[in-house]
Amino acid sequence: MLPSIVRRVVNSALAQSTKTIARPSRLFVVPYNYVTSFCRNLAERLIARFPWLVPLVLPMLPIRWMSNGVGKAFCNTIGYDLFQHDHPVEAWQCLDRSISAGRATTDEYLMGAMCLYHGLGRFRDAMSLLARANELGLAEVDRRDLGNVSVRVLDNVWARHIGHTATLDYVIRLGILEGRDRNGTILVLPPGSKVANRFLLQQVSAHLRVVESPAELPFDVSAVQALHFDYLGPRLPDRTTRYFWDLAGETYVRWREQGRPPLLSLPPEVRDRGWGTLHAAGVPQGAWFVALHVREGTWDGRNAGMHGVLNADIASYTPAIAEITRRGGWVIRMGDPGMRPLAPLPNVIDYCHSNMRADWMDIFIATQCRFLLGTSSGPAVIPGVYGVPMLLTNWWPPAQRPWHASDIFIPKMIRRQADGRYLVLDETLTEPFSYCHSRRYLAEHERVEVEDSDPGIIKAAVEEMLARLDGNDDNTEIISLCGRADQIYKSHGVAGMGQLASSFLRRYENFVA
Repeated sequence: MLPSIVRRVVNSALAQSTKTIARPSRLFVVPYNYVTSFCRNLAERLIARFPWLVPLVLPMLPIRWMSNGVGKAFCNTIGYDLFQHDHPVEAWQCLDRSISAGRATTDEYLMGAMCLYHGLGRFRDAMSLLARANELGLAEVDRRDLGNVSVRVLDNVWARHIGHTATLDYVIRLGILEGRDRNGTILVLPPGSKVANRFLLQQVSAHLRVVESPAELPFDVSAVQALHFDYLGPRLPDRTTRYFWDLAGETYVRWREQGRPPLLSLPPEVRDRGWGTLHAAGVPQGAWFVALHVREGTWDGRNAGMHGVLNADIASYTPAIAEITRRGGWVIRMGDPGMRPLAPLPNVIDYCHSNMRADWMDIFIATQCRFLLGTSSGPAVIPGVYGVPMLLTNWWPPAQRPWHASDIFIPKMIRRQADGRYLVLDETLTEPFSYCHSRRYLAEHERVEVEDSDPGIIKAAVEEMLARLDGNDDNTEIISLCGRADQIYKSHGVAGMGQLASSFLRRYENFVA
């Protein structure tokens, strides 16, 4: 009953709003524009709040209206909001309608790709859209006769988040393997660009050229969009499009095979200043510490949204924290002030709620720790840049295997609702499970639940990492399981060298069967 009533009302409203007014008077134009803008904003809010309206309203939108800028903006705004609120099916209906209307922009293709592979787990289709976005750039390069530009151009997206800036490490290493020098890669940061961590950017800039004044570019600044090396789906010199995680993984394998060392190291004066700060906070001389970062991200300050699957409960790390401090180590919890405070514990510093926070101190903690105990988040990229090992827990998505051979990881598990069976590794690496971030979509359409890492397994993995660092690691009993896991990852084209934690494989030995 309700949907049919809504359909008639919306249809009538749209019919009225699309009537042509032959010669509107000057007195009418302003209030008319105001009213139509108000109605459009109201409709966007209603549809975003009630996703079931999407399949009712979209077919009613006139094709002519949908093909213009206002109609496309209407669909893109709703689609983005629905995507962020973890309604990927309805979001894709909106975004697909906008793309299908013609003259899609690079941003529309990128947003559609994000919805496809993060929301619906359709990775191959998402890569197709990323390739189409790159084709637009190539067409513009050819139109402007910029094919002779040999430098690799990066836009300011790479500086907006600390994890993005740390990911520049693989781009630089790839350039070195290709024979590029420092000036062969340009990071374009126009005035007003957001920089998440200026200190890390300064460290990285030793290996690439940062241009903050458009006048210093060897081409017009308007060409950056066409030339840029995209964060998600970079375009390679042979004009093919690759997914960044796979390209980075392959780059790190080549780097390691050639025996090359990490690119970056912390300056001695920064190390001394960092240790002085820790000593002032109560950490004694000669102590060691573990950096801890457990993602609690919300996309708008309230809602976990689409990427809530990357979050974890800090309370589940209490046994691991206790194990570290029992051995005489310290734990320094990283993050931002919006995270849930830790209860006071001996040998634990809740750095994210302290007055020690600074961009350089973030990097000090992530690189001077014995290892980082983390989750799928930006800070988990930093230690590998400096050659520091990581224990990555609650890891997601399944097909993004950690890059470095020194990494140990524990993936989140996928359990079927019908019989409680866990999916095995081979199954998790297939669509839609391999890259899907939407708990809602997986639960409603695939009838599976995503389970967080068990506290006991996390604690056991900490013991494993400490034993490995002490040279006492003996995992001979699970060597065959590790080898089998490597074969499965390779069969699915998954790059990365991180190893599944022994405690995880012992608990779920059928996972790699």
